[in-house]
Amino acid sequence: MNFYKKKEISKVIKYSKNNNLYFLTNKKLFFNEKSFSIFDTPVDGFEIFNNKVYINDWNGNYKIYKTSGEVIEKGEGKAFFHSSNSYLGYQYLKEGNIQEALIDKNEVILNLDIIDKKNSINFSNKNIYCCLINNEIYAYTLPKAKLQWKFELSTLGKFEDRDGNLQNYEVLKFIGAWQNSILVACSGQLVLDINSKTGELNRKWQALPGYGSSAFQGRLQHKIPSTDGFQLDISKSYLYHLAGAFLVTINLVTGKADYQSLKNTLEENVFSGFRWSTGYAEDETHIYTIAEMNRFELGLDYIPQCIVAFNKKTLKIDWHYRFEGDWVKTDIPQLANNKLYQLSGDNTLYIFEKEE
Repeated sequence: MNFYKKKEISKVIKYSKNNNLYFLTNKKLFFNEKSFSIFDTPVDGFEIFNNKVYINDWNGNYKIYKTSGEVIEKGEGKAFFHSSNSYLGYQYLKEGNIQEALIDKNEVILNLDIIDKKNSINFSNKNIYCCLINNEIYAYTLPKAKLQWKFELSTLGKFEDRDGNLQNYEVLKFIGAWQNSILVACSGQLVLDINSKTGELNRKWQALPGYGSSAFQGRLQHKIPSTDGFQLDISKSYLYHLAGAFLVTINLVTGKADYQSLKNTLEENVFSGFRWSTGYAEDETHIYTIAEMNRFELGLDYIPQCIVAFNKKTLKIDWHYRFEGDWVKTDIPQLANNKLYQLSGDNTLYIFEKEE
């Protein structure tokens, strides 16, 4: 399995993927091989949903466009903070208060007044919408948006951070849904399995004997790595995290957490490790992410970075591309229409096509 570099597009600021990949260059948004101009303030994020483009800028303003380019709404706040294939959430100002709404393809189905509340981490599928309010998980049934349950993170107690201080658990992200469970990544190296119908805690994962370093007096040792690096595999049967020189997995069927050293695989390709990431591009056979080369073996004073195809079955790196004279920001690789995309630190969008 190999990719070849198809082309490069310069001055790309952001990119994202729905069914197709779309990206933003200097004041233009490209979508389905079409483009139109947008407002000239720097863009913080954008989303395409139900033939509309929702754009947030750096100045706390938003605009909503038709995909034809016509502005249909603008104001203060966030045009979106969460989206799925079926629903999109957005923030707006009303009488000086920040409010949030969840919409489906036709109408607003839920309004939340979130003044003085933290509600920036969200998840939804066709059955449930979860959000965070005052460090409590609120779950609403869909499409009626009726509150189903609340889960208080304070019931988990506290954890000792790397400096030895006691901290409250907080949600880092919703990893996804598995059968009748919501999988939640928390601080303190804790993953929760919460029953999506009742809100009861089914399982939790934190301990991983033998994993981790003895730094910080061993406070991070024998535990799973930072949980916002976990992703639900495309088979939806396990969680995985390419953490440095290790593959850490949580089997959702058996409940077992495990890890494997990838030291030999990395050394074969002169890599020092996989770069920490909050997500990956993925297909049935491979995980696509960024790896960093061993600069000492190469005799360099900088760390070369590569996009790699990691084989799930053989645990080998089947293909990589080194960004010569460039580096890679934290943007996650995207896979769409048999093409692999990666945005570089030089704001160049690299496009690779899979060889047949």
